[in-house]
Amino acid sequence: MIKLPFECYCSDLKVHPKNWQSPKASMKKDWYVYYRFYDPSFKENPKFRKGKLVIIKGMNQYKAIQDRQTDTRLVIGEEVGRLKNTAYNPITNKNIEIVSPQPEIEPTTSFITALTMAEKRITASVSTKRDLRSTLKFVTSAAIQLRYSNLPISSISRKHIKQLLLHIDTYNGESAYRYNKIRSYLMILYKELIELETVEVNPLRDLSKKKSIQRVRKLPSIENRQIINEYLHKHQYRFWLFMQIFFHSGARLTEIMQVKRKDVNLKNQYFIITIKKGRTYKEVIRPIKNIALEYWNKAVESATGDDFIFSKGLLPGKFAIQSYQITKRWNRHIKTKLGINEDFYSLKHINLDEIASILNINDAAAMASHSSSVVTLKHYAINESQRQNERLKQVENKFA
Repeated sequence: MIKLPFECYCSDLKVHPKNWQSPKASMKKDWYVYYRFYDPSFKENPKFRKGKLVIIKGMNQYKAIQDRQTDTRLVIGEEVGRLKNTAYNPITNKNIEIVSPQPEIEPTTSFITALTMAEKRITASVSTKRDLRSTLKFVTSAAIQLRYSNLPISSISRKHIKQLLLHIDTYNGESAYRYNKIRSYLMILYKELIELETVEVNPLRDLSKKKSIQRVRKLPSIENRQIINEYLHKHQYRFWLFMQIFFHSGARLTEIMQVKRKDVNLKNQYFIITIKKGRTYKEVIRPIKNIALEYWNKAVESATGDDFIFSKGLLPGKFAIQSYQITKRWNRHIKTKLGINEDFYSLKHINLDEIASILNINDAAAMASHSSSVVTLKHYAINESQRQNERLKQVENKFA
């Protein structure tokens, strides 16, 4: 038996077939990991008096025995980690994160230590947390060289931050984009420090952004879109399916990766996403286009209620995968193998721009759940101004 948090326990995790680690293990059988989970709080419930039998599949997608064995070991390790580290309860299907009380961040805490502790307290999307940690690497390096790292956080003023940002530009090459990004993420960290009463003033507040050039995003040509479509359909079918769904969704990558089977209503043609932007998170209903319905049907056909539609191998599964894995796939298959340099996210720009052309800019904004068409027009519908100019050319208002 394995002891787990909150007096729960489970049997040792086993695999069917028993000889799964042998080179002679049958590949014709369905492989699965199984164990029994026991929660004392359910001991009076007849249904769970003898625990709950948990069965995990997914490794059967691998046709080579070594790949299937490797994936099975990963499944066992991940499941034990979930049970022990996040107090996952298969009966309630909920995680209870086990955390120790976080120490206070005092005004006397050193500059870099205070920022690092603040980052750990912030709740944000995976991509935002990753960017915060990346920002801290730049800031820490510059602070050490400027001898700011051990100064009390309360003594760091606007001039320190300004000098720090200039130092990063000096040693890494001037970049308005990077300057503004680091400034914005330091703003987030200082906002947390203000709420904790570690500091009284946010020194970033009166530091202006650098002016930058908004570059026109390069989009794949019609010919390259056809090449991409044919290649992925032939060699990477699940990635092709994901690409089609993402293209027609209007959603962000991180949002699509979190969609579960229970969030998809094929009959009424919509799916639900959670938008994690701004101060509040909100659920939004997104339409499934008629043209995309067949892709959704294929994507969910083997999924159950709580399965993520695109898990490991972009197949339905119990665990969400990170959105950066899509970018890695795109770089490997499209940029490297096909020599097409446009990035994956350009597909969202193509779709919204084409919706703006076929319908209008407001419908394109609605497809992306933008609060107004300003964002859509500025960042996505890159050909809208050209279309507007063409419409204006047709206006025949005579002077006399």
